[in-house]
Amino acid sequence: MQILTLDQKTGFSKLKLETVDDLWHMQHIIEKGDLVTAQTTRKTTVKRGQEIHEGERKKVVLTVKVEKIERDSNVHILRVTGPIEKGPDDIQLHSYHSINIEPGMVLNLEKTKWKPQHIDRLNKARKEQEPLLVCVLDREEANFAALKASGIDWLGTIHCQKGLADEKRGDYYKQIMDTLEKHVKAGFEHIVVAGPGFERENLHKFIREKNPKIAKRILIESSASTGMRGVQEVIHKSANKIIRESRIAKETEIVEELFTRIAKDGNATYGRNEVEKTIAIGAVELLLVSQEKLELYEDFMERVEEQRGTIMIIASDHESGEKFLSIGGIAALTRFKI
Repeated sequence: MQILTLDQKTGFSKLKLETVDDLWHMQHIIEKGDLVTAQTTRKTTVKRGQEIHEGERKKVVLTVKVEKIERDSNVHILRVTGPIEKGPDDIQLHSYHSINIEPGMVLNLEKTKWKPQHIDRLNKARKEQEPLLVCVLDREEANFAALKASGIDWLGTIHCQKGLADEKRGDYYKQIMDTLEKHVKAGFEHIVVAGPGFERENLHKFIREKNPKIAKRILIESSASTGMRGVQEVIHKSANKIIRESRIAKETEIVEELFTRIAKDGNATYGRNEVEKTIAIGAVELLLVSQEKLELYEDFMERVEEQRGTIMIIASDHESGEKFLSIGGIAALTRFKI
């Protein structure tokens, strides 16, 4: 989750949701009486005399005062329902509407007061996002920026001598490669290299030959420009793709660790009864729940959170997620052997 704006004095926040886990967090942050503003679809209304007639359905930005919160695990959305407080002139105010909240969307959430547990959960969701390193370049300069939970950080620029012959551009590429390597050592897992023309491919070829480990982290994208405009263009096109690939890799690693522990009779349990026993003695280090089973195991998740355990929601849109679902979709990595 990205926290784009948070003003505790006014109660206003602007949030970008990125994963199914974010829906779980939002379900525990949004309360009755909160105002949620987001893009949705709604039939317009037309007044003819004293009668109000329905018009066509269109995309609109509406604000609803939340009265009901429910999760639809079949399509992975969180639905908030309540009377419409703000909207275009052709939308009838105070009529009821449901806004579907899903990964990838931006919404405004307004509270009369942000409670400490809500702030804590927001920060927890934000920390779960891995930073993304972006490099946009052309023949004259390379710009570096980071996409973090707090937003975009500008990291600097490397300039290349104008008119430098192709065979002498190795120094330019090496400076870029060394800068990327420095940031990877600082904690960046994923890199996007982009820009107009062919410099991005030339750089990638150079890095593949000189530093294959760094090259494996790179995703090549196109952009019409360099500078901040190019960075923003790349983030808009690539961030969701990389977040998804990163999520799948992380979930696959954890699921494989689970099956390895099960095979070795190690620190792990699975199945409803066994996991419930593990929770009862406070032994859960990491609770794994299939996104298909969230409603069924919501009480397990809340109890593990109270015990300061960690929760990971495993999506079923990849092979390891399906494998995990096949054993019941509930398991725990434990602090000690049960």
